[in-house]
Amino acid sequence: MPLPGPCVVLRRRSWPRSASEAATSAGYRTRYTQSTDPERQPPARVTCSRAGGIIAAVSRVQDVLTVGPQELIDRLLPGARVTACEPLTGGVSAEVLAVTVRPPSGPVERLVIRRHRDIDGKTDRRDRAAREHALLVHLHATGAPVPQPRLFVAPDTLIQERIEGSTALPDDAAKLMAQALATIHATDPTGLPPLPVCDDPSAGIHKWLPERADLAAVLAGIEPYTGSPVLLHGDFWPGNLLWRDGRLAAVLDWEDAAIGDPLVDVACARVEIACAAGDAMAETFSRVYLELTHADDARLPAWDLYVSSAALHYMDAWGLAPDALAARKATTRARQAAAMAALGLAPRSSD
Repeated sequence: MPLPGPCVVLRRRSWPRSASEAATSAGYRTRYTQSTDPERQPPARVTCSRAGGIIAAVSRVQDVLTVGPQELIDRLLPGARVTACEPLTGGVSAEVLAVTVRPPSGPVERLVIRRHRDIDGKTDRRDRAAREHALLVHLHATGAPVPQPRLFVAPDTLIQERIEGSTALPDDAAKLMAQALATIHATDPTGLPPLPVCDDPSAGIHKWLPERADLAAVLAGIEPYTGSPVLLHGDFWPGNLLWRDGRLAAVLDWEDAAIGDPLVDVACARVEIACAAGDAMAETFSRVYLELTHADDARLPAWDLYVSSAALHYMDAWGLAPDALAARKATTRARQAAAMAALGLAPRSSD
């Protein structure tokens, strides 16, 4: 979801590279090309959504970009020829094409053209696009598992390498996801581009639950986050993770990145994992993350309430099939109720 707050400038550190960190960085420096095999993508007829947005099939290539793919590739690789172009499962917030390019010399290249667009609940597309490109430049240079950024075409279009992998969860997925998120949060902020701040769930909870007069006293009793701001992915869920041979190949879609309280990423992942694979995996993910980071989880129920309430607020606009929408609402409402109980709040009267 969009993460509110002002922008600040931070400092830098590289992605972990030592042998002792191999468990969380295995495969990060391996370069793949993203498959367009339909079996490796969410089905075109079923949209896959999460608290931060929606993945939906793009129906026609001509809908995707106002500037043609060949013209964009000319800016990156003069004289290269686009030999294949097809929509990928992109989203409401970004329109995505997979292109195959034959340069005048050298091997064929497989790239992704990603154009941001304005949608309700997110910041201006131009800001998101420029910020995402700048962040990818920084993270890729540290060895992080992100697509290599190739070109930013103002005001809103990114050209990136294509990564091969599957969003299907591997064995031991909860542990691997917790390790990946802990590694993101351990990134030294030196050199990062200016990012929004997300360190207080109160405003969002009041926005999405305006009828709850009892929230103010409960939220006032939550200790504020006093740790150092960490890099937040902003939309860490299974659909933004690509796996290959049981290892993490890439973390995608950094448009909602921010800095602040790491538990907002944990909460986002928890509700999405619960929707995708059940509560047991979500709780295993949380336990492993907390063991790895020694984070204080006192604020986690408030962030759980923030994420689940936001998801329920936007979910009807995600384009889900009726059965999928009903199942997701049921799981998310249960997560919301559990968060309320943990905070000492009565369940919503509509539940």
